Amino acid sequence: MHKHAVILANLGAPESIQDLRPFLKNLFMDPDIVRFPFGKIGQRFFSSMISLLRAPKSARHYELIGGGSPLQKQTEIQAELLRKALQGYGNYKVYTAQRYWHPLFNETANQIWNDSVQKITLVPLYPQYSTTTTQSIINHWRRQPNLPEPQIIWRFYTEGLYLDAVIARIQEALQLFDEKPHLLYTAHSIPVSRIKAGDSYQTEIERHYELLQERLDYRYESTLAWQSKIGPVEWIGPSVKESLQALRKKGVERLLVVPLSFVSENLETLFELDIEYKACALKNGFHQYERAATVQDHPFFIKMLVNLIKEKNND
Repeated sequence: MHKHAVILANLGAPESIQDLRPFLKNLFMDPDIVRFPFGKIGQRFFSSMISLLRAPKSARHYELIGGGSPLQKQTEIQAELLRKALQGYGNYKVYTAQRYWHPLFNETANQIWNDSVQKITLVPLYPQYSTTTTQSIINHWRRQPNLPEPQIIWRFYTEGLYLDAVIARIQEALQLFDEKPHLLYTAHSIPVSRIKAGDSYQTEIERHYELLQERLDYRYESTLAWQSKIGPVEWIGPSVKESLQALRKKGVERLLVVPLSFVSENLETLFELDIEYKACALKNGFHQYERAATVQDHPFFIKMLVNLIKEKNND
């Protein structure tokens, strides 16, 4: 009998074009992401309409990265490595759960119930906290019935091993340059209204950025920019496109892009950063544009998870 469940939880993403519209509907059904008028009826109606309208454009983007996202596959690899690393520390079983696509939370919750688990550690795979990400994961997990209250691992962007994993990815990408690049750190933006309501995400992103620059001994000039704005409301800025234009005017010619918000590859890294913004940068006269990979299955990241799980449960 497996007594202790560890759940690696992420946003989820469509693995094929056919998955796209139901994925988008699940996303916009989440009141932690966006709240539509008229309560649950309005949420269902508007999420259906938006998913219908957005699906064709999103499908073109997914086609350019191979027809689907690698997010769940990479999460499964992380889970398998974590399973192996936890052997000998206790009676653990590692599961994955995705907020908006399979395996959905209720599917994972049913597995855990059938496995007669006594303790749960929930790991939202977002380095920084936000009501739109970490809190949405926590809120939705707590809606699953008949399961013990989980221990939660969050805000791990300050952990030394996590910073080491990000730095390792940066150093890998630096090998692609013959001359010192400018580091353009990017983070998924959220509406300014969320920040004004008390969301700490912007502060945590800025702190993460500073910690990484400290670890690099400030050897590289750098900029923090924000990506993935949706809709007409005000979002955190400056945007990546605005930053690209400003940097080019200053004479910057070589860029290394470092995504801060993700532990796995997804549409925002593979299409938005690697295709859309790269084309924009080259069009604006940059001579070289490269991107650091997300931490994915880096050994430092897996070791950090093991340490935090053991610490949280006093193993």
